[in-house]
Amino acid sequence: MKEKNRVTRFFSKPLMKQNIRSNYILCIAILIIMVLMSNIINFAMSIMQSATSKVDVSTYQEEFYTYLGSLATYDQMTQGELSYHDFIAKADTSEYDIAFSMLNKQAGTTLSVEGFEEAITGLKQSNISIDTYVKQFEYSYALAQTKGVFDQEELTMSEMLSTTLEIMGVSPDVVKRMGEMDTTAMLNQMYYTVIGLLPIFILVVILANSLIAELVDRGSMAYVLSTPTKRSAVAITQAVFMIIVPFVIISVVCMTRIATSFLFFDEVNVPGILALFAGMYVLVEAVCGICYLGSCLFSQSKKAIGFGGGIATWFFLASLLGMFGSENMVSTGMGIEELSIFNKLTLIGLYDIDSLATVGTGSVDTAFVWKICVLVAVAVICYIAGAARFVKKDLPL
Repeated sequence: MKEKNRVTRFFSKPLMKQNIRSNYILCIAILIIMVLMSNIINFAMSIMQSATSKVDVSTYQEEFYTYLGSLATYDQMTQGELSYHDFIAKADTSEYDIAFSMLNKQAGTTLSVEGFEEAITGLKQSNISIDTYVKQFEYSYALAQTKGVFDQEELTMSEMLSTTLEIMGVSPDVVKRMGEMDTTAMLNQMYYTVIGLLPIFILVVILANSLIAELVDRGSMAYVLSTPTKRSAVAITQAVFMIIVPFVIISVVCMTRIATSFLFFDEVNVPGILALFAGMYVLVEAVCGICYLGSCLFSQSKKAIGFGGGIATWFFLASLLGMFGSENMVSTGMGIEELSIFNKLTLIGLYDIDSLATVGTGSVDTAFVWKICVLVAVAVICYIAGAARFVKKDLPL
């Protein structure tokens, strides 16, 4: 008899089970969305990395152009039609042996069929088509034979490109910076600070409202408190639920991200990925704490969701705007430095993915430590303040 009438003061298993039954479909849906988004981004990054991988073929390119220039000279001298396309199309290269021998005698070079083949093979390591190199040589060779009509200066490909861009209103420096842009790093930043946070922010706002404020607003809280369950047990149980659910979801997403990274990339910095998702979890818990506080402060669902949802939405939008003020965006000419102020107006600005990503490397940047501590403090303070408010406030039961 005493067992049945025992008052629950700290944690309610029946209430936790009810939370799970009421929210598991939503949680699973968000989990699936986050897993898909994470791995799609991971796959896209692998494609970009493959497409922009820079193998140094400058030596082969120089040799290749030397051979093309030599063939062009030979064709002018003999009225021949030797070329790269003709070379790869013919099984018999004796004609090229004759051409290279003649050119070697005249210019003291060491051209050979084998050397030409080696230059072609080396150039194939690049992601750029060899036909593109041939076309560039064609333009460069043609312009090299021409001088300006008025200034009589030699015309070059680089000057033509710069002039064309300036006419179009595009600075050549911007194009150069865009060519040097690390697209995979930028996509990674977009995922961790914007794309990857949206689904779980939506989940957090909905959960925080449903666990406290919605129960009070619908009158269900009266039923909960009519059982031998203290308000303190309700507050702690709901807070634990808000701590566990994001942890489970982010952990699963993290594990799948690591697993697919081994499929998509040659090298995987597992400690770095773990650090990034750990930082994401701490950030999400800070937002959870704020939404939980709002749910405990207000007895009406619309006010609670307006408080927590409004703040979470602001954090997200500020982060989105702040991304266009980041150093990566500004350096490529696609951002505005002044927009970086928004990174200081959101808790997401404390989620330092650049320094977290250095975990597991030879030079770890510890700048993230104090920022993570601030996020932890925000989460703890909001949870405690919310629980204390719920325990003491008058409820419309």
